[in-house]
Amino acid sequence: MASITGASGISSILGQYSGIGADQIDQLLQGDAIPKLRAQNRIEGIQKEKTAWSDIKTRLTNFLKKTEDLQKLDTFQTKKATSSDDKSVKISGTAAAGEGKYSVQVKQLATSSSLTGAKLATNDTSLLASGALTIKTAELDENGVAKEFTFDIDSLDSLKDIATKINKETKNSNITATIVDNRLVLEDKKTGDRTFTVEGNVKNALGLSETEATFTQGKDAEFVLNGIEIKRQSNTIDDVIEGVTFELLQQTEEGKNVSLTLTNDTSKIKTAVKDFVTQYNSLMSLISDKLKVGDPSSDNNTDAGALAGDSTLIRLQTELRNMVAPPYTSGGGLKAGDLGISITDRQGTLALDEKKFDELLAKDPDAVKDFFFKSEKTGETTKTSGYSVALKEIADKYLSEKSDNKGVLATKFESYEASIKDLNKQITRLDTILEQKKARYVDMFTRLDQAMMQAEEQMSWLVSQVESFNGGK
Repeated sequence: MASITGASGISSILGQYSGIGADQIDQLLQGDAIPKLRAQNRIEGIQKEKTAWSDIKTRLTNFLKKTEDLQKLDTFQTKKATSSDDKSVKISGTAAAGEGKYSVQVKQLATSSSLTGAKLATNDTSLLASGALTIKTAELDENGVAKEFTFDIDSLDSLKDIATKINKETKNSNITATIVDNRLVLEDKKTGDRTFTVEGNVKNALGLSETEATFTQGKDAEFVLNGIEIKRQSNTIDDVIEGVTFELLQQTEEGKNVSLTLTNDTSKIKTAVKDFVTQYNSLMSLISDKLKVGDPSSDNNTDAGALAGDSTLIRLQTELRNMVAPPYTSGGGLKAGDLGISITDRQGTLALDEKKFDELLAKDPDAVKDFFFKSEKTGETTKTSGYSVALKEIADKYLSEKSDNKGVLATKFESYEASIKDLNKQITRLDTILEQKKARYVDMFTRLDQAMMQAEEQMSWLVSQVESFNGGK
């Protein structure tokens, strides 16, 4: 048998006598290799389609996000806040807050309670006192009893060590410990009229005895809101008006009121709609590019899109076009055209007439919100409707990846992977068949070479014998 020396795995000396070598064998195998070439070309085509659908999926996902933005309450009810004196009082509002004007006078800020111990000789050497230090806080347990925290003090502990032990429990006790001028200062993290006490046989050694320590009682915030006097433990007031937060920063002059306003900020909804229109056009442009047929009569139709004629993509294109500018929307009595949303050309380009949109938004912002998204709850059932709902349903139908509800694209990608897997199996089987055929050809033509070589040697021997018999004549 011939040794393997060439790139094809066939000996380079094969064919010296028969004239049939590696090139001739490859030619013999070309016909058998056609099914493999077809399978490889099919894989390449599937990969091209898969890449194109991946691009569509990315663009459709971005479109879905812009559609979901039109369902968020915050998009429609962002608040713009103003204060005549933002160094004294600030105001902010969530989506649940209504528009409003408020007048606030700050009579007293909330402060926290603190206990300042006597000055000690040092803060980083041992106090030579041991025992227990118990802090009875203003925090209450589930039974309404004040929580107590006891700390074991060692004779080798310094003031710093003790402060560290107390601060390890701050998240539960709300008591912080700091050292100021060799004094242990305990402070309630929460403001308001709250009290805490210190007990234990080491409190005198820490300078916290009743005669040496100074306790400062915390105060509640006192303010007047629209003529109503109110007290709260905190300077951040978020439980007086739904969705509205007042931040008290400093006491105002007696008789001086701070004017505050909350108004709806319509710039966010307009930006969301413009982003939606832009993303829709970007998606539809990509779909058109992938579906273009180019010149079908051309032998080399390089202008055709990767998904030309794909029925699934054509269906998606049609569904989006039919939904994006419908004659009416179930969420309210408005049409897309009433808001300035319309198709402007034969390619299906979506446009927004900003002047028309601004006019309707200023006239009836609730109607605009209901056009895009409306949620109604009846008992335990919540019904949603509106422009964005139908569009989101289309996007979800294609993009869903839930195991119990796979979307169109997930199913399509699975089909692609299955086809590629099957084709690779075919190629593997064909490779085995081709290798077997090549081996048979190499064996057959190697034997032919050997037979021809032996015949040549025998002929040479016979010629030499004849010449010898004739005396070299």
